[in-house]
Amino acid sequence: MMSADNAPPINWSAVPAVRVDGLAAGRMVLEIADGRPVRLVSDRGISGLAGGGWWAGLHHLWQDDAAGPFMALLDCADLPGLVLSALRAGCRDIVFTPGPATPQGVLARLTSLAEAQDSRLHPAPTSVTEVCWRRNRGATLRQYLSQHLDFKQM
Repeated sequence: MMSADNAPPINWSAVPAVRVDGLAAGRMVLEIADGRPVRLVSDRGISGLAGGGWWAGLHHLWQDDAAGPFMALLDCADLPGLVLSALRAGCRDIVFTPGPATPQGVLARLTSLAEAQDSRLHPAPTSVTEVCWRRNRGATLRQYLSQHLDFKQM
């Protein structure tokens, strides 16, 4: 998460969220956001395939491109081991959704571990703009996102 020191606190739950699949998609969303807050959200459980280091690396590169505050949320589904791996990789904002098989107390323990590493656990965003990145690259996707990201409340 990136924020200006003198800016008022951001209500991140009200900030538009867009599912991204990599560097180019995140850069496009940040460009369209044009300095307004935005949340970049990974696919659910992708850290089990790509690893937390991949997402942490993307976050670092997006920071170089961002004109304003953003949050890069790595979704670890309901798998505590993925959360631990993401914390070790340096991810700052992690989505964890306890499932029916998640033992009692795991969320509290993961939250404490995240806070100790200056990271945060988040619930899954309730509304995420889903786009088909493979078929709609370029101008069509840019137009779609420009029309569908609701920055009116910012």
